[in-house]
Amino acid sequence: MKRLIPVITLLIISSSSCSYLKNVNLLTGGSLERKDFVQEIPFSYRKGLIIVQANINDDTTVREFIFDTGAFNSKIEKRLAEDIGLETITTKENSTAQGITETIEVTRIDSIRFGETTFYNIGAGKLEYDEKSYSPCVAKDGLIGSNLIKLAHWKIDYQNRKIYFSDKPFESVAEQSIRISFDRPVLSSTPKIKLNIENEEVSGLMFDTGFNGGLVMPASLAGAFSSSDSQRFIDRSTSGIYGSNTDTLIEKSLAVSFDSREYRIPVEFSSLGKGLIGNDLLEHFTVLIDNDDDEITLEQTNEVVVEKGRSFIPGILNDSLWVVNRISENSSSIRLGDTLRLVNGKRPGEIFTNHCDYFLNLESLLNGDSVRVKTLKNQAIHL
Repeated sequence: MKRLIPVITLLIISSSSCSYLKNVNLLTGGSLERKDFVQEIPFSYRKGLIIVQANINDDTTVREFIFDTGAFNSKIEKRLAEDIGLETITTKENSTAQGITETIEVTRIDSIRFGETTFYNIGAGKLEYDEKSYSPCVAKDGLIGSNLIKLAHWKIDYQNRKIYFSDKPFESVAEQSIRISFDRPVLSSTPKIKLNIENEEVSGLMFDTGFNGGLVMPASLAGAFSSSDSQRFIDRSTSGIYGSNTDTLIEKSLAVSFDSREYRIPVEFSSLGKGLIGNDLLEHFTVLIDNDDDEITLEQTNEVVVEKGRSFIPGILNDSLWVVNRISENSSSIRLGDTLRLVNGKRPGEIFTNHCDYFLNLESLLNGDSVRVKTLKNQAIHL
């Protein structure tokens, strides 16, 4: 009986090693066989996220995916994967910016075609969205991650809603451009860059087109930067593929420098420890990604304006009641998780038909300078 323990241990180690090697092969695999080309594809821009269309294997239906440079590997919605016969090869741990980790099945997609250009043998996680995730509201079929993106060079034209990719790097045509080197983790090409913020260098920031915010950094860095324009929130409104998590956010107006250009924008500091640069900032540029020289080029196209975060965001509890999903930390009248009867005189069911309608059209409820709410005790509060 004593010999049973080491045998089981060895089996576990062997199984874990096998799973790791399979994941390495899937992440480092993939190919782009077309040569001397430039492919142009349109994209939709929904809630600050880039949505591209693609065909998977022999499936004739065009599918929609979030274009996500911050994703370690690509993802395909699990039921779709099974419908088109994608077998599970291994499993892996998958974490989101919300600090939520899930075990995910991993498969291999034989081909993904954008326009007339095809990528081959792409590893992809089988994605099971959390019921509170908003990601399927913008692109239900999954996301294109860095294990595919690293196989080509990219140009993202936010102004004209077009993406170009090629087997050769793009040359900047702007009179002035910003060049930023990036580091890539082992087995991935999720680009991480350095920024100069208030004359302090901050490294390890993910250049993340799968994030529709501006600039967020770990809360551990907040004390290094002073600002006369600062506010704090308790937040549960931000959601990823596995739902949301409670976060404490500190927002400060700071001078952020890209190369030699400086912009004053609101910067968030998150207790979840994330460091991301997203589309709310990037959309003011044309973005060129050179995966040979690990360099990003930014060509500014309009004035860089990043909106401050809202001090109050309601969520839907049911058709009749709201729940507080974000509130100022110093609020004494209502707190995170409180239930509300009315927001601006309306119940949820009077405005939104479902979960996705709420996510896509919440701004219509909060488009004024202030918000009126009524609590379960019929207390009227002006925010």
